[in-house]
Amino acid sequence: MKSDTSFGVAKQHFMDDFRKLFLRGLAALVPTLLTIAILVWSYRLINDNVGVHITEGLLWICSEIREEPALPLDVEQDSLTYGTQLNELHDSGQPLTLEYKIIHHKSLSDPDPEKRARFEKLRNKVLWQIAFRKYRFHLLGFFMAIILVYFVGFFLASFIGRTSWRAAESLLYRVPLIRAIYPHIKQVTDFLLSDRKVDFSSVVAVRYPSKDIWSLGLSTGGPMSQVQDASPDELVTVFIPSSPTPVTGYVIQVPRKDTIQLNMTIDEALRFSVSGGVIKPGTALTARKA
Repeated sequence: MKSDTSFGVAKQHFMDDFRKLFLRGLAALVPTLLTIAILVWSYRLINDNVGVHITEGLLWICSEIREEPALPLDVEQDSLTYGTQLNELHDSGQPLTLEYKIIHHKSLSDPDPEKRARFEKLRNKVLWQIAFRKYRFHLLGFFMAIILVYFVGFFLASFIGRTSWRAAESLLYRVPLIRAIYPHIKQVTDFLLSDRKVDFSSVVAVRYPSKDIWSLGLSTGGPMSQVQDASPDELVTVFIPSSPTPVTGYVIQVPRKDTIQLNMTIDEALRFSVSGGVIKPGTALTARKA
C-alpha cells in the first residue's frame, strides 16, 4: 500500500515537472518559430507578387541581349537537375525534364531557317532559365523588389507622393466592394507598420474602473481642452492597457491628484500587463501587510 502511494506521488511529481518544463520550452520556442514563420511569409509575399515578375523581366532582358549565358553550364546534366520534371526517365535513370527535351528537340536541325530560328531562340531562353535556377538569380529579383518597396516609401514621403496616394485612396473608397474591405485592412497595416509611436511619459496607478480598484496606466500627456475647461482639477490623459494584449485598452482623463506616479519603466509596465501581474520589477514587488 505504501509503495502504491509512493508511486502515485512520484508520478504526480514527474507530471508536474514535465508540464512545467514543457511550458518553459514552449515559451522559449514559440516566439522564435513565430518570428521565422512571419519572415518566411513576408519573403513569399514579396517574392511571389513582385520578385517573380522582376526575375521574369531580367530573364527576358538577358535572353534578348545575349543568346546564351556566359556562366558555366553543364547543359546535359544541368537541364536534368534544374528543369521541370516529367513522368519520363532519362537513360541515366534521372527524371526527364521539359528543358532537356527543348534543348535536344529535332527542330533545332530543321532545314527551314525560320522554324530553326524560333526553336533556337526558345532553346537560348531555356538555357537562361537553367542558369537563373542554378545560380539562384531569383534572389536578385527579391532584393530588387525590396529596393522597389523602399523607393515607393521614399516617393510617398514626399509632398507629391502623399497627395497622389491620397487621391488614389479616395478613388478606392468609392468602389463598392473595395471600400468595404480596404479601410479595415489599412487600419491593421497602419497599426502594425506605422513608425509613429505613442509617447508615453510615465507609469501611473489610477482608480479605474471604480474608486475601490487600482489599475496600471500609462500617462500620455494632457487632456482635451474642452474636458479640462469643464473640470476644476488638473486632468491627465491615461491609457489603461488590457491584459495580456496591451496594444488594446482604454483611454481615460482623470484628475492628476487621483493618480500615483510609479517607479517603473514603460517596458516594465507592459511586461507586468502581458504577464497578468506575474512579472514585477524589483521596485514594485507585492506589498506585504505587517
